[in-house]
Order: sequence, then structure tokens, then C-alpha cells
Amino acid sequence: MACSGKNLLKNGGFTRGIAPWTGTRIRRMKNPLRPGDYSLYMSAMPKLPAALKQTVSGPFERGCAYYLYFRLLNVTPPSKRAEIYATVAYLDKNRRIINSTPLLVRPPRRTKSWYPYFSIVPTPPRGTAMLSVVFLLASGTLFVDYISIASHKV
Repeated sequence: MACSGKNLLKNGGFTRGIAPWTGTRIRRMKNPLRPGDYSLYMSAMPKLPAALKQTVSGPFERGCAYYLYFRLLNVTPPSKRAEIYATVAYLDKNRRIINSTPLLVRPPRRTKSWYPYFSIVPTPPRGTAMLSVVFLLASGTLFVDYISIASHKV
């Protein structure tokens, strides 16, 4: 079976506001490195993480792995460390987690460039009705942008 490579997420570049993304301690702001572009700003406080998520319904391509792509710009003060968890979860029709693939990222300290990341997510298990992408910023302050999840040949 051919895998389409089509991005399942909507508005991963935040060009049209935040929707359909939801979360806490997030804000759409001008991209600090590219005039005329927008990114999502996330800021965590002690015991108050920032969260960003989007859930999409199937069907999903069988026999294909999914790749989660995103990029981060770390603007955390030098005295602190940024730590973000990016997770893709497959959900059943009742929104219960069937399987999840977490990724812990500790982006380089304050720099003047975006850093790209990706995670390979296994083929959706039987009974998968939805896919959820969640970012949980445990500490630090950063921008996230160009989020996509697309199928690729296994």
C-alpha cells in the first residue's frame, strides 16, 4: 500500500490563529526570526506546565508509520532549562488511549535558530478511531511551529 505523506493536522504553522489547537499557557505570536510569520509561544511556570493539543479522526492509512515533525525555538532564560514532551496517542472511539509514543526534548539553550525534531510513530493499531498530538512543556519558554504528522512507508 502506498503511503500518501499527507499532513493530518490543521494549521500546524499557526497562520490562521490557534484553532483547532487547544491548550493552556499558550499564545500565538509573531515569529521572532521571520517577519510576517506566526508561531505558538508556550511558557511553563513551576508546577504550571503549558500544554498544546490537537485530535483528528480517522481513517488512518494501514501499513504506514506516521512521522511527527515540528520545530522549536528555545527562549528560556540561561539560568533555566527547557523540557518539552511531544506525544502522539492513538485513541479508540471512546477516546481511550490504545497506544502512545512519547518524545522528550531538551532543546539547545537560547539560540537564534529554529531546531527541527521528528518522531516515528508505529502503524495505528486495530480499533484506532482518532489520533491526538500533545505537547507538554514542563519547564522553560519556547516557540513551536510547523507541526505535522504524515504517513510514510514502513
